[in-house]
Amino acid sequence: MAITEVRHVDRQRHAAPRATRTLAELSHGPEAFRLLVEAVTDYAIFLVGPDGHILTWNLGAERIKGYKASEIIGKHISVFYTAEDRRNGRPERNLRAAEKRGNIEDQGWRVRKDGTRFWADVQLSTLHDDQGKLFGYAKVTRDMTEVRAAEDRERQLVIERQARAFAEDAVRSRDRFLAIASHELKTPVASLQVAVESLLLNREHGTLDVPRTERGIERMDRAVKRLAMVLDELLDVASLERGATTFTFSNVDVSRIAAEVIDRFAGVEAQDRVAANLQPAIIRADAARIEQVITNLVDNALKYSTSPAPVTVRVAAQPSGALIEVSDEGIGLGLGTASGLFEPFSRASNAADIPGMGLGLFITREIVERHGGQISGTAAPDRGTTFRVTLPKQPPRNGHGGS
Repeated sequence: MAITEVRHVDRQRHAAPRATRTLAELSHGPEAFRLLVEAVTDYAIFLVGPDGHILTWNLGAERIKGYKASEIIGKHISVFYTAEDRRNGRPERNLRAAEKRGNIEDQGWRVRKDGTRFWADVQLSTLHDDQGKLFGYAKVTRDMTEVRAAEDRERQLVIERQARAFAEDAVRSRDRFLAIASHELKTPVASLQVAVESLLLNREHGTLDVPRTERGIERMDRAVKRLAMVLDELLDVASLERGATTFTFSNVDVSRIAAEVIDRFAGVEAQDRVAANLQPAIIRADAARIEQVITNLVDNALKYSTSPAPVTVRVAAQPSGALIEVSDEGIGLGLGTASGLFEPFSRASNAADIPGMGLGLFITREIVERHGGQISGTAAPDRGTTFRVTLPKQPPRNGHGGS
């Protein structure tokens, strides 16, 4: 018994150094790398022959894909691809791409042994022998399903936040529209009501007060015109936003249109405030819509600048088309962010006591852009505001107008 035990001890005593020497040798040879690869569990790492058949298998591949080495070695890598990818030739295409470039990265759905899918990030690299001949491929696959799911959730959250912000903006726009519309409609309606009550009072008394009746009719006329203007603006906005507005293009002189607009302002209190610097500028445009642009800009300049500050309308020909400038020397629009004034129901900071729904500049911008032109506004405190419109000689071919 003792002899046996001694011999057993001797065997262990002599075996230990040999094992230590073997591990030391492995640490400097390819066997250590093989053992390391086989032990990795987070990545599927395996070799593939030039024809796409699997040559080696590690624990990570077994964990991610579900196959044991005895079940998968010798099979083609196409077994991991979806039926659609196999029909489209994706496995072979990836092999050829890696052979051509030396290394490729591919992301997509892959199929486990049990038929479930996972989102894979795949690195496929070529291996060559000493003569440069393709020896096979090294394939490293990582299961990115959870990462992709987290990214999808984050994208969904971003979409939901954007949708919520859009809805909140829509609600604010609606509330702003209702507030402005109710204010704009209330004034002429109240004026109509007063005028009608006055006329009814005359009838009840059985007397005809001519001056009072005339004042009532004038008040009613102004109120009806104000209501018609509000409704026209709303209809214009709806039509422009739907792209349903028809434009009729012809050769027009922008300076003549501007002169007609300025002449229409004659006879009112602003008569002496509008100065003109008009040079012929022939372009192809919708005359009625260009008249609307100039009218809106002049009307804004008169409303938002302090009398008797002058308003200047300038028209000039340019090599590319026509230039329209409308400027004032008063307090101006209080622009702040000029681009914001071209949005529906947006009004200047000094507009609280000035009538209007904040639609004129939006309609103006839409008309200008449908002509292929641009509009911009600049302002400085106590130095007035200038709106600048440039129009091309020809409207865009994909415009929404007729010819």
